Amino acid sequence: MTEPVELNPTDDDLESTALLALADGPLSAGALATRMRRRFRSRTMDARLVEMLVQRSLLLVGRPDGSVIRLIDLLEGSTFTVRVAQADGTRRDLWVSLALAPLITWMDREGLCLTSGDPLSRGAFGHNTIVGPDGWLPSMAPGSLVSLTVTRGRIEVAPVEDDALLRSEEEGAVRRAPSHHYRTTTWWTEDDLAERPYDLTAAVANALVEDPLLLRRPTRPLDELLYIAVRQCEQDHHLRDASAWGAGDCVSFEISGMPEALAGEIARRARHYGMSDDQYLILALGHLCWRTPFAEDLGDNGFGWEPAPHPGEDGPDEPRRLRPV
Repeated sequence: MTEPVELNPTDDDLESTALLALADGPLSAGALATRMRRRFRSRTMDARLVEMLVQRSLLLVGRPDGSVIRLIDLLEGSTFTVRVAQADGTRRDLWVSLALAPLITWMDREGLCLTSGDPLSRGAFGHNTIVGPDGWLPSMAPGSLVSLTVTRGRIEVAPVEDDALLRSEEEGAVRRAPSHHYRTTTWWTEDDLAERPYDLTAAVANALVEDPLLLRRPTRPLDELLYIAVRQCEQDHHLRDASAWGAGDCVSFEISGMPEALAGEIARRARHYGMSDDQYLILALGHLCWRTPFAEDLGDNGFGWEPAPHPGEDGPDEPRRLRPV
């Protein structure tokens, strides 16, 4: 007779069971544990285990009142936008970005379908796309916005007109809410960069717990709004950052109290010129110091800087002044 094997459910088993139990609506951690206990027949399924599971899962979201809700139910009524590269009415592939991270997170595990019932799928061969049936994408000019709205757990797709977007002051509230919840501590590792979409999903989920109506109207794509929190440019320009930092003896410093609008303008201009934020700031500050009336000595028309060859009049112990070369 074969000895019985002790049941040891994995996180995926627990998560799947919790999602099934929450299909009819949110439950308290205790009530959810009771339903899960019936499935696994284990006394270890208690509210504390549910809380630990929610902390490790992006598809389960805990709320301040102690209840647990599925991510897709939390996203109900929320609208996400993304810019289309090409959409002539015949394309079936929508190229996505971090702007759709919450939808992609749910889709990769549980799947998504349109309000028509047609399923959506991820692109083949590793392309970061969503593929739908014929005609699911409207004919639009390149760079136009298309919205994806969660309606009864399904996706409604529509073009976005400019007058339908939130005003700039209202967009500020949308930008600040996820930024407040975003994990800002980053490290230069491949694993960290791979986790960024999931960090954004968690930030949006917590922002919607705080304000369920936050994304009821279309805005610019989240990856354009959250330039401070997401910092996708750091991933795109890591080598250029290293080049900017490695130009001889360098120092690093932080800027506190920078106006939000100025930070956004710096990021916008850096992207326009194909630079990282660091690279653009170094060049802009260098121009301000040595190529404008603010400079002490404009010098010739050369470019660059080096220490003056002789110490200043105040003595050899004084810091050397820089001059253009």
